[in-house]
Parts: sequence; C-alpha cells; structure tokens
Amino acid sequence: MPAGYNQKIMNYLPNAMRFCMALALFSLEAEAADGAAAPASVACADPAADIELALVSKTGPASGRVRITGVVKNLGTATWKATSPSHRLQMTLTRRDSETGSPDNPVQPPIAIAELSPGQQFRIDHQIDWSPGRNGAYPRFMVKFSDSGIVGAYPARYRPDCRADNNRKEITAADIDKLFESPAPLGRSLTVQSYRLLGGVGVNTVEAVLGYSRTSAAAGKITASVAAPHSGTSDEVPIEGSSGRARIRVHIPCDIQNAPVLAARPVSITYRLWGSLSLPGSTSWVASFSADQSIPYSELCGATPPDRPSRASSR
Repeated sequence: MPAGYNQKIMNYLPNAMRFCMALALFSLEAEAADGAAAPASVACADPAADIELALVSKTGPASGRVRITGVVKNLGTATWKATSPSHRLQMTLTRRDSETGSPDNPVQPPIAIAELSPGQQFRIDHQIDWSPGRNGAYPRFMVKFSDSGIVGAYPARYRPDCRADNNRKEITAADIDKLFESPAPLGRSLTVQSYRLLGGVGVNTVEAVLGYSRTSAAAGKITASVAAPHSGTSDEVPIEGSSGRARIRVHIPCDIQNAPVLAARPVSITYRLWGSLSLPGSTSWVASFSADQSIPYSELCGATPPDRPSRASSR
C-alpha cells in the first residue's frame, strides 16, 4: 500500500467516519493480549481498576473495621482526556448483597474524571464492620469505570483505553475474610502468601501479599529488590504491630529487544523485613528477615496467569 494512502482516504471521509476509522487504526496498533504487558513503543492510555483492602482496627478476636478502596489508575504512557464538555470517565464503587434481585448500589458518589495522566489515580474509600465467615458469598464490591456523556469527534486528542480486561475489579466476602487470617506459619517470619500480575504498558506489575511475624511491635517496613540480569522498582511498605499482612507491588520492565536473553532466567525478587533501631540522636533501619520469589519471565511479559499462591522461600 503506498505511503500516505490511509491519510488520503481519511481526507475524503466525513468527520464522524474519520473518528471511527482513527479509533479502529489505533486499536489495531495498541492491541495487547489479555492481562499481558503491551510493547513499550505503544503510546496509549491504560486506565485500570483495582481494589485495596485494609484492616483498620479489630473489635474482637474475629471482628473489626475494614476499609475497601476502589482505585482507578492510568498504567499507560499517554494521558486520557475527555473529548467534549460532557465527556467523562465515570468511576464507581458498588456493593451487591445477593445473587438475584439485588442491584449494584454505589457506596459513595461516583467520580467523573476529565483527565488522567500516566501514574495518576483516583480513589473511593468505604469502611464497614466485618466478621469473617458470617457473610457467606456476599456482599461483593466492584470498582469499574466507563465513558459517560458525549464523546467528541477529536481523534487526534482522544487516547482510547488500550486494554479492556482491567476496566473492572470485583472482590467477594471471602477476599475480605483473608484480612483476619493468621499472617505467617510458625517459624517463618516473612512469607509470600500469594501474588497476581497487574499488567501495564511496557512493564508488568507483581502485586504480592506477604505475611509477617516478629517479636517487636516497633515501626517496620518491607522492601523489594530484583536480581540481575532483570531489573525492577518498588515502593517501601510500612508495617505495624508484631504480625500482620502487607501488600507490595514490584514493577518489572518488559525489554522486547533483549527478551531472548532475559527469558532464559526467571525473575527473582527478594522481599526484606526491616525493623527500626533507635540510637543516641538517630534512628536506623536493620534488615531482619527475607523471602525470595521466582517468576518465569514469560509469565511477566507474555500471557498473564490467574491469581495463585506463590512459589517462594523464606529465610
């Protein structure tokens, strides 16, 4: 096909049809496998839905206050922007109480998003009293988003979502019950209990759930590092109390050019549990325990498997 052929066709089409064709061409370029990381060369917006759970306080041995946070974050490399005064990305966190005859009721007012830059996020918090095992399969909570209003005919400005498989996230009562489980087996002070892959554009994010048990209730933190030849970044996660669970995310770049070399070895992640040590005039951090996790590179930068328990070791 001669160079510029698509552009010549576009010049003779009505505005509405130009917009549809522009979206179709962009979709073909930005398409990625479900749950997989898209090539880093593709510049597109990737709004993604997620839910974070936290145990706010315990009111008894098996009851407490739980915080449920719906999150919409742009994992892509381009900014999502509304294309008209009424066009928005509508974000909701809803609750459903039964299988049939029960609507999805928003727990907080929806958020209308006009612009979402790479890495930017919007959050909806909701707190409830909870007793594990007494709620059965319900209630369920879901965070989702969708286009609302009139989408304007500005294909040059509109960055459509380059992935559709992460536009909603649902949790069940069983997921909330896990907040009350024992954090770590006896004799193992830091364990990787499970993990899932969140995907991304040019990167895949490992979200691991760690259980910890220690003799001190002083301030602590958990960090993560990635062994060569692979690389990765992670935030420090603060911890409280002598035992509990922590959720940490490690971002692994998908290097397309060096994939054959990198795929030969699994990605090794080391998680470390740090405790604070008070010295005269200062406070320092001391690493006390660690846990290792190994994930095949093909899982991170190929098709994503379902959530699973982790193959990990502790020391």
